[in-house]
Amino acid sequence: MELPKSYNVGVIGAGWIAKAHMGFLQKTGRARISWIAARNPGNLEKVRSDYGVPNKTHDYREMLKDPDLEVVLITTPPDLHKEMFLECIRAGKHVLLEKPMALNTEDIEEMMRVKAQFPASIAMECSGRHSRLNPKFEIVSELIRSGALGEVYHIHHQSVSRQNRPGIEFHPVAKWFLDKSRAGGGPLFDWGVYDLSFHLGVLDDQPELERVEHAVLKGRLDDVDPETDIYDVEEHLIVNMKLTRGITYYWERGVHAHMTVPNETRIYGTRGGIKLAYCTWDDPEIIFYYLDEAGKACEQSIVSERPEEEDGFYLSRHLIDVLDGREEPVITLETAKKHMEIICQCRKVADQARNLETIQEKT
Repeated sequence: MELPKSYNVGVIGAGWIAKAHMGFLQKTGRARISWIAARNPGNLEKVRSDYGVPNKTHDYREMLKDPDLEVVLITTPPDLHKEMFLECIRAGKHVLLEKPMALNTEDIEEMMRVKAQFPASIAMECSGRHSRLNPKFEIVSELIRSGALGEVYHIHHQSVSRQNRPGIEFHPVAKWFLDKSRAGGGPLFDWGVYDLSFHLGVLDDQPELERVEHAVLKGRLDDVDPETDIYDVEEHLIVNMKLTRGITYYWERGVHAHMTVPNETRIYGTRGGIKLAYCTWDDPEIIFYYLDEAGKACEQSIVSERPEEEDGFYLSRHLIDVLDGREEPVITLETAKKHMEIICQCRKVADQARNLETIQEKT
């Protein structure tokens, strides 16, 4: 019997997320990490040695010349994504691109135009990791598709914490997370792609953004030295949106705000409602609210299966299945582009409101 194909993979970056990807890919038994590229000599050599990678380079373009290299993982800060993505696609490689895919809609449009010229290359973005590749997503999606909620008319999502500065809770030395020119933003960019991926995905990606009615982005909510010269990303976002199909969406996420609100999603429909915490590590219970035949208010507890592995492993396994042709990407570039357009519009509305307040204060 023919053994399943193994794929030659190259990784750009040698930080925390790169190492996580490498470990999960090796665990699938279907990937050979044949190249690693990183600027920092110490990081490059240590990660190459720890993961048994045969080839290393400081210039990722060198590994793109290898005809045996099939797949490239881009795990660098977001400001580098566009250039690296374009180089990889033009070299005929498949790409798994860390989120967010880019910093602005202009870069994303260029990436999409170039990708369209290379239809044989598969390109995936990573925001399905904490959102669509877990049992809760399928349970909620099926409840909505079944008509059990009737017409969905409102989504309410909150998650606010006090302890962590944006992005660096997992990787304290990666101070680029605090620099808007490199990261794009704080939780708006770092967590926003996951939030939108789940909440729009359970609606089969059908609703479109009509308008962002209100957006507030607040940062520097304390005077503690972040030990970096640049710290201009937001720490707390509050957004009200109007979607098509008559759906309103309240979205709040804070990572260093003066409040603690557990991660919770509430989805309201004309016949029923759903409450849950959508991440895999949260409470596995999903509560379904409905009326019985006599019109009595009832609720049903649905306990989702806890994944046996971390989210990153399921993303790696999904990548292999997509490369094999057995699955379609849970997040296409087109869907990731749609989410980034919403995120950029939230930033624009918040900036406009802040500029108007500044003008009013001066007058």
